[in-house]
Amino acid sequence: MELNRKALFKSFLLYLGLLILIELSSVFSKIYLSEKSVLTLAGIWMLLTIPIYILSKKIKYLNYTYSVFNALIAGVAIGSYYSFKAVNLDNIFFWIVGFCLAMVINHWLIVITNNYKKISLINIILSLIGMGLTIYLLITLNSSLGTYLLFLTVIYLCFFIALYLNKEESFNYLDLVNFASLLMFGGVFLIILIIITEGDGVEFLDMSWWKDGKRRT
Repeated sequence: MELNRKALFKSFLLYLGLLILIELSSVFSKIYLSEKSVLTLAGIWMLLTIPIYILSKKIKYLNYTYSVFNALIAGVAIGSYYSFKAVNLDNIFFWIVGFCLAMVINHWLIVITNNYKKISLINIILSLIGMGLTIYLLITLNSSLGTYLLFLTVIYLCFFIALYLNKEESFNYLDLVNFASLLMFGGVFLIILIIITEGDGVEFLDMSWWKDGKRRT
């Protein structure tokens, strides 16, 4: 079956748009929003996102907006973590350009090879290796670069997982991007929870009321 190049192009373009939305909302969240309220919002959305994803397949409005909600909430969650950890975003533009360039190259490779499964699998493997390297960088140096690259790699990985799992070459680009955004939000939220609960989770969730209660007793 011939690859649906138009749908492929739309899926890549829409996902790049979601990346920009994630980055903008993360910067806004880092500057203006409180960490606790954002994490609460993300936790609520985590409970709702799968049921809404199922509904999005039946409701046209949700089908067009679902990925946008995932991107916005993932972005503000990432931004709140950046604020909590005082992550430096000075080189953010450079890495966004690199992400976009990688997506453009992979779109071109899929078009000329007509084999999205193989290209997707290669990107999944490379992304997992990249995640391992960024986790090592984060653990050993505790650097802002390691944190930022980890989130960016997860966002990149989830798109190619969704593309690889797609069963039809004439796919629906909205369904593909919606599924990728579901994976992306879940991955981002899980990483934030894992990182903040390694000793810093109590501070992040502001458990001072518990400490005050213990002092009164």
